[in-house]
Parts: sequence; C-alpha cells; structure tokens
Amino acid sequence: MQLATVKDNKPWVCNVHFYADEENNLYWISTPARRHSEEIKDNANVAAAIKVHEDTPDEMYVIGISIEGTAELLTEEETKVIGRRYVEKLKKAPTLVEDILSGKNPHKFYRLKQTNIVLFDTKNFPDQPRQEYKV
Repeated sequence: MQLATVKDNKPWVCNVHFYADEENNLYWISTPARRHSEEIKDNANVAAAIKVHEDTPDEMYVIGISIEGTAELLTEEETKVIGRRYVEKLKKAPTLVEDILSGKNPHKFYRLKQTNIVLFDTKNFPDQPRQEYKV
C-alpha cells in the first residue's frame, strides 16, 4: 500500500506492508521516527492507494483502490490483538509482537480508519469504473 501524509502543505508518500481487518481498517508497522509517522502525529489525515491489478497482455483491465481516512498509533492492547493477525497474514516472525511490546523492536503498529473509498475497476464496472463509497 502506498501511504500519503502531509506537513506544512508538503505531501509525502511511502510504501508499507499492510493487514486489513473485517471492518476494512488497514494496519502497518513503522518506527515513530519515520517521516510518515512523525507527520501522522501532527496531522492524522492520510490517504492510501492499493494496486490490485494492472493491464497485462492477457488480462486487459485495471483495478485499484484509493482511500481517505485518519491514521493513529495503536495502544498496547490493540497491538496484541492486531499484531497476531498481522504476523499470521504477512508471515512475519512469530516474536514480532512480543519484540515490539518489549521495546526490543522499535516499530509500532498504526491503523488507518477509512472515511472515503474510491474503487477504480474496469473489469467489473466497464461502463463506470469509478465507484465511490462513503464510510
């Protein structure tokens, strides 16, 4: 996923591995000192983009998702729950959550709560590929 933040009217985009829960919240880990983490601390409004499929010679369609929402640092209790799911889905080291909670690993878990989603899908909606959903 590409995550966009902004500070002093200057945008920033970075790539993060993510996990999505059943409510479509998106989770990732990062160190608090990273530029996007610092910017989230000052301005929780973020955007994200996820490429699902791009045109290929055999499959000529595009599917992508653009998201607006707010980002936040997870609490220790939330980290315990989400962390296990994140480790399982992304096949991360089994000790990742333990290491983060103990401070051995400097990363923290973050969540993006979606407020607006735009699906661009030329395969399933060829006549009107832009589908917008308010959350």
